[in-house]
Amino acid sequence: MRRMWSRLRAMLRRWAGRGANDAELGEELRAFVEHDADSKIRSGMSPDEARRAALIELGGAEQVKEHVRHARAGARLEGFVRDIRYAMRSLGRAPGFSLSVIGNLSLGLAAMIVAFAFINGALGPSIIPGIPDEDRLAEIGILETARAGRMVRLQAARTALADYPDVFRTLDEGMPSLEGLASFTESDVAVTLPQPRSLRAAFVSPSYFDVLGVRPEVGRTFAPREAESPVAIISRALWMREFGGDPSVIGRPIRAGGQQALEIIGVASRGFAGTTGPSVDLWLPIAFVDRVAVDDPFGQPGSRLIRYVGRMRDSVRVERVETELGVVAGRLGVAGPAGNPGAARLVASADASVERVTVEVSDLSRRDVDELALMVAVILPVPLLVLALACINAANLLLVRASGRSREMAVRLALGASRSRLIRQLVIESLVLAVGAAVVALPLAWSGVQLIAAFVMLPMPLDGTVVAGALVTAFLTALGFGLVPALHATRRHPSAALGTAPAGSGGTRAEARGRRVLVAGQVALSLGLLAAAFQLTSPLESVAEPPGTDPNRMLLASFDLAQLRFSSGESDAFYAALLDRASRLPGAEAAALSSHDFATGWITNLVPVETGDGPRDPLGRPIGLLVSASSAEGDFFKVLGLDLRQGREFVAADRRDIPEVAIVTEHFAAQIFGGAALGRSLRVSTSLIGDAEANVRIVGIVESPVERNIDNVRGPSIVKPSPSGEVAAIFFPSPLQHGTARTLSVRAGGPAGLLAPAIRDIVAQIDPRVPILEMATLDQRIPDITQIIRGLARAAAVLGIVALLLASIGLYGVTSYGVEMRRREIAVRMALGAQADRVVAMVLRQALTVATIGAVLGGLMAIAAGVVIQAQLFGVPGVDVAALAGAAALLAAAMLVASILPARRAARLDPMALLRQE
Repeated sequence: MRRMWSRLRAMLRRWAGRGANDAELGEELRAFVEHDADSKIRSGMSPDEARRAALIELGGAEQVKEHVRHARAGARLEGFVRDIRYAMRSLGRAPGFSLSVIGNLSLGLAAMIVAFAFINGALGPSIIPGIPDEDRLAEIGILETARAGRMVRLQAARTALADYPDVFRTLDEGMPSLEGLASFTESDVAVTLPQPRSLRAAFVSPSYFDVLGVRPEVGRTFAPREAESPVAIISRALWMREFGGDPSVIGRPIRAGGQQALEIIGVASRGFAGTTGPSVDLWLPIAFVDRVAVDDPFGQPGSRLIRYVGRMRDSVRVERVETELGVVAGRLGVAGPAGNPGAARLVASADASVERVTVEVSDLSRRDVDELALMVAVILPVPLLVLALACINAANLLLVRASGRSREMAVRLALGASRSRLIRQLVIESLVLAVGAAVVALPLAWSGVQLIAAFVMLPMPLDGTVVAGALVTAFLTALGFGLVPALHATRRHPSAALGTAPAGSGGTRAEARGRRVLVAGQVALSLGLLAAAFQLTSPLESVAEPPGTDPNRMLLASFDLAQLRFSSGESDAFYAALLDRASRLPGAEAAALSSHDFATGWITNLVPVETGDGPRDPLGRPIGLLVSASSAEGDFFKVLGLDLRQGREFVAADRRDIPEVAIVTEHFAAQIFGGAALGRSLRVSTSLIGDAEANVRIVGIVESPVERNIDNVRGPSIVKPSPSGEVAAIFFPSPLQHGTARTLSVRAGGPAGLLAPAIRDIVAQIDPRVPILEMATLDQRIPDITQIIRGLARAAAVLGIVALLLASIGLYGVTSYGVEMRRREIAVRMALGAQADRVVAMVLRQALTVATIGAVLGGLMAIAAGVVIQAQLFGVPGVDVAALAGAAALLAAAMLVASILPARRAARLDPMALLRQE
């Protein structure tokens, strides 16, 4: 260490006084030469002869100076710095080349950085943001094995609220390996702030925040005695959004569930939004879940899906918690982790099909290794491919540059430079280019991260880990694309470059063929990606768009009065008043209510229907076919633009608690009754798992709506849409299940968004407590529904354009390299009378041959992509000729530009000057 420190100080002193040190060295050399010359003069030589002999013995002053510099401490580092300065000067004299390589590499590096950010977010230290020491948390799950028909399923068990205190106490007291135990359940709640809002709320035990280790930003958390107190904690996001970050919010009252007054006692810390998705804005004591929360649609009244989480003590492992839980499970009367048989006493369900209840423990910080490995295996290849293509292009450009520097390399080799010294210099030039590309790639990657993070719902931080990965990737990239051209540029003997030997042909035929194959592959990949993206993006613009309806002229508003605990009569009165006033709004052409939000797609609300002559199972029992179902109140079919084909529409007398009539779509009539459906009867189950049924008679047939949801419809009993996307649907004059959720649809004569303030005023006039869950025009809703798919389509298009750019650069590099290597041949051809246009045609023919082969392969990829898209997206042709033609035209233009530039440069060669040079 002392020796290293001494060398470092000497090197710093030398750099600080570089001019003085060189002057001192020069003075020492002059003194040595003069002293040697004086001794030779005394021996009888003349002064001139003596000085000449002294210089010959010295071996050259500059060479001696260089040897002394190399012998000094830190000479290698100093030489490295000199190489960097020389590389920057050399690259600065060729700005076009430098910018081309940096721009090319920055695209590949940006793709890798985005992939690193995604994987870093998925593999990051925190699954739940805002929770410290997450690896010490363990979740205790209660599951039930149920039998539905002949299908056995494992589902989360629901605990009777009356039994919850005993369950919690038993778990807490029987597991000493936990520092603390907390419980929580979630639901939507209507809250007045002072405007009505629908918020996601978590109902928690008082120990919840202490167990998780979450501290409040303002105020305090729940006290142990506040298990039933009317208090609430809000999220920081809600605090900033509704209260402007005012610290005086502590102590303010809010109203939940339409009547329950609650006092705000704290604001959760930044970043914490609950232990499950979606984000939670409100935390209340668990005792209020039955007073203000929406009833659990999948459980019995008075039961909830309650989850438990505990913080393990230091050095405690999950296996010990599992052992303790096995003992506690016996006291609870449920099965432990080992599968001990037990009764389902604590499950608030009278369903006799429940076979047993089990408990399990999972480490919240534990990752599914196989799933993560699969994710990395799926994500990394694409950016790696892009980076590899970028490196190949950079290597081609460096080969072109190296061929023009052959004489420079030969002169340096002839003057004594070693091959390793030249290779180091060229690799450092590549490293400078890679660092420049990394600097450009970081803002590009940041933009890509912002774009992708918006629809993948995953934190993608560009932290030190990602930046370090980017720098390492840049270094490896520099070695990857710089080493091969450096070896190639220095392998020729100086006499071959300085003599009269002809220029090389650019390597063996295998090497040249390999470069062309790579470029053809780039062309094929870019065309395939572009065509697939074009074929996918266009149909997504019409997802869930009803025929004959302008999505900008339809306004949708969603309600759920269960959050206010309205009775059936109160719900009917509210919706009747809402429909009446909305239909009479100026500018509204029609208004309707439905129990199904059709903007989410038609194959999302299915009910089983049976006919007397329908399909039957092997035992002769009728099989229920699953079709889309919804209520249709008001001018529903007019709002959607669905024409009545046969029969009649609903009238006021048709509205009953249990519907007796129905209207079906043409595709329903064709699939179920062969087209003759009018007047036929059906038996309809009120739910997928319920036993209640309704017998209805078909009184009308309407035009079929179109389903363009790209998620393929699966299931043996689901009536599939037609090849053009027409849906088999059934409509009722009133909801089949008398629920409290509805969607108001208003068709306007102009932009429907202008009616939104009037709808809010109507709701406030009818009942100011009612929150509007969501209100937007149909064209605004469509991007929300297909956000991820649209993002993937756009990413595919961007990736296709990037690949096209890389393919163009690759073709340019290969063509330029070929022209550079064939300069002598081209000069001879032109000297013998070949015209410039013949030379251009020769170069273009070779370049475009490679592009054509790649285009053919890319066209086959595009056709295959079209077949896949047709299988996943209803109503879309298998191969979109227009999209394929557009992608091919864009490819042809890019390839022509990439080929014409080196071809024109070849035509401008001066044959006489080149032959004299050779």
